[in-house]
Amino acid sequence: MKAKEKALIRMNRKKNPLKTALKIFCIVLGIIIIALAAYVAYFLLSYGRLSDNFELSVHNNAEFDRTLKLDGEGTYSIMSNNVGFGAYSYDFDFFMDGGTQSWAFSKDAIFENLNGALKKLTAENPDFVMLQEVDEDSTRTYHVNELEFVNLIMKEYAYTYAYNYFKSSFIAYPFLQPHGSITSGIVTYSRYGIESGLRRSLPISESISKVLDLDRCYSISKVPMDNGKYLVLFNVHLSAYGSDDSVREGQVSMLFNDMVAEYEAGNYVICGGDFNHDLLLKEGEQGYSTWACAFPRSSIPEHFSLAMDLFGDDYKYSLDMTCRDCDEPYAKGHTNEFIVDGFIVSDNVSVLSYENLNSGYLYSDHEPVLMKFELKH
Repeated sequence: MKAKEKALIRMNRKKNPLKTALKIFCIVLGIIIIALAAYVAYFLLSYGRLSDNFELSVHNNAEFDRTLKLDGEGTYSIMSNNVGFGAYSYDFDFFMDGGTQSWAFSKDAIFENLNGALKKLTAENPDFVMLQEVDEDSTRTYHVNELEFVNLIMKEYAYTYAYNYFKSSFIAYPFLQPHGSITSGIVTYSRYGIESGLRRSLPISESISKVLDLDRCYSISKVPMDNGKYLVLFNVHLSAYGSDDSVREGQVSMLFNDMVAEYEAGNYVICGGDFNHDLLLKEGEQGYSTWACAFPRSSIPEHFSLAMDLFGDDYKYSLDMTCRDCDEPYAKGHTNEFIVDGFIVSDNVSVLSYENLNSGYLYSDHEPVLMKFELKH
């Protein structure tokens, strides 16, 4: 073949736009596949859980009164509220629930929501408070230290803080606003001195679905009494995403075993928080949503009760809801609502009153629960 013909063939090859485009496409596709494979490998290899039986530090805020002692003679109040990392105003939805948002609307929105939620709490002047989803350093909250902000308001309390997620792997979805890395936890406040705190790691799914859930835990905070016993506060946040029956059973079984051990030691036990179960459903019933399964009342051990059950069915079914679905902004009468927040008490705790303080989910997708009680002698 003559040199002139060979040159012409090479020129035609270079000018073939289809082959050129295909080549570029294959290169780009290869880069994307390699990047995705590298991210998946990073995400799975960097996934880890915090250790079980982790001893928590006890902190006293600026105006905590060290002279107050729990003598067990008076009437006390306790509140629980999942503050939704300061993001869930009534008009917020969440991508894991079928909505679109993955971050709080803004830093200002975070402060506004936390301040509003805490004003509702402090207006009741509670002796004890349990909060869930308080972030310390998360992408979704613009790295605002929410615990620091909350402590400025809860300045008269001692507290323990347990990480429910600590520096998680970076979640690169949704693509336009990645959920990012999370450092979040649960915090228990007391007007009376806390002697010790413990973080217990709950069993979670062992499948790939575990990456959708927090590193679930509950905390145990012991408040000493002048009679040598303790008021033991369990702050809990059970699984919502990626859980199945075996996971739910394992979580409540572990929780109940620890509660029974404290009761048998002669202590008073209150367990509160976000149970992520529908507390109104009867076992075996199917509710509005697959994630809000019926709470296993039949598994509650002897000497313990859901506090809301102590006032009878008529009262229980008249209670306001404490949680909404977040697949859409809240619309009363349209958005699904549940009771998933509450308290479990031992029978040496006398429950005097019980309220769900629903005000339209102005500051969180959860509403606070208020319980007043006495300690039996």
